[in-house]
Amino acid sequence: MKLLTTIYDLNQMKNLSAYVDGFLIGNDSFGTRLTQSFSIPNLKIGIKNARFLKKEVYLVCNQMFTDDQLELLKTFLININLETVHGVIVSDLGAIQVIKNLGYASKAIYNPETLLTNTYDINFLTDENIMGAYVAKEITLEDIMLLGENKKLKLFMVGHGHLNMFYSKRQLIDNFMHFNEEDNIYHNEQNLKIIEENRAEEPYPILEDQAGTHVFRSHVFASIDHLDELQTYVDYLVIDSIFKDDMYAMTIAAMYHDHIVDNELIEDLKQTYDEIWDEGFLYKKTIYKSKG
Repeated sequence: MKLLTTIYDLNQMKNLSAYVDGFLIGNDSFGTRLTQSFSIPNLKIGIKNARFLKKEVYLVCNQMFTDDQLELLKTFLININLETVHGVIVSDLGAIQVIKNLGYASKAIYNPETLLTNTYDINFLTDENIMGAYVAKEITLEDIMLLGENKKLKLFMVGHGHLNMFYSKRQLIDNFMHFNEEDNIYHNEQNLKIIEENRAEEPYPILEDQAGTHVFRSHVFASIDHLDELQTYVDYLVIDSIFKDDMYAMTIAAMYHDHIVDNELIEDLKQTYDEIWDEGFLYKKTIYKSKG
């Protein structure tokens, strides 16, 4: 199982490379929920740095695209040169078609966030000749293991970080500020929380970026106690450091790399970053109850 991480500062790639096998980087014209939006020249620097360090590098292009945006995506990918990257992470089937038309289907990684919950869904994608896909965030460890045992593609999974639970293409914070006749100074800010009146003890991180508005789980999902099981079935485990920093990513990556649960260090992290860890949905089945 390979370990990937997001990153804020390209200058930290060398330090992070001691613990990870690759990096996720992107530009906010095509990617969303990014730790940092890198310009095309900086993306090329990041790609060059990763290859110098003998690490893998993946472009995050996970927006939902209109037809016009797909044309811009095509131009962007040609400019980057897909020969230089290991993969492109997308959430839009149209983006997969763009990558296929460029002759790089085997570098596409499909991440529709919540849709891929069973072996049939994953293996159906083999017809597209893509590299791999992300397993849905809301399925149990038992289901992940069963899916991983029967998959025909590379399996990706978010292994640590705040999981995104709500997404709207609307700029909801901007709409709110406009309604109150105030300037929106909160766009792309990563220190915002939304608090429900009846759940004040669980503030949810909220982010408004170019692609829309996103609300994340209040707790940090941590899979570190289950690496022995996951490494058999998951090909790529992702550390998502959004709302944190590269020092956080490095500390987390070191533990995941060494398969060491350092409880004292974990408590220090929880205190420093004011966070609570849990196991997400690994032991919690999603149940929909009908009204009445």
